Amino acid sequence: MDYYILTNNKLVLETYSKTHNVRFVECGLKEILSTAGKFIEDGDILLTHPMYGSVKPNETPYRSMLLQPAGRNPGSGFPPIDFESARLVQSAIEATEKFLFKKEFTDPQLIDDLQVVDLSLLSSAIASADM
Repeated sequence: MDYYILTNNKLVLETYSKTHNVRFVECGLKEILSTAGKFIEDGDILLTHPMYGSVKPNETPYRSMLLQPAGRNPGSGFPPIDFESARLVQSAIEATEKFLFKKEFTDPQLIDDLQVVDLSLLSSAIASADM
């Protein structure tokens, strides 16, 4: 399957950059979801739920997603927006705004653990996508 990884997790970038197309954005949780929304507006399709796992938005600053790039034919313009992908990302952004508060993730061990959790969830999704 043709897909790319969108992430704000450096551990995902380090782990998959040699074997997968990884689009890394150094940003927070709401910003990575907004970035996914922009790609969806350009016709890409979300392949993983943006709020996968049972990790609430206030519990981690990391999120990695699989997206399928839009098939663009020269001269045909942009493909239509996948409304289910757009709905899922918008719902995730709204949930993030509801849960998000000024929580600082400064403990290096906690940051490492949160990156590993995101990587683990993403790795499961990649294993399914590569079947």
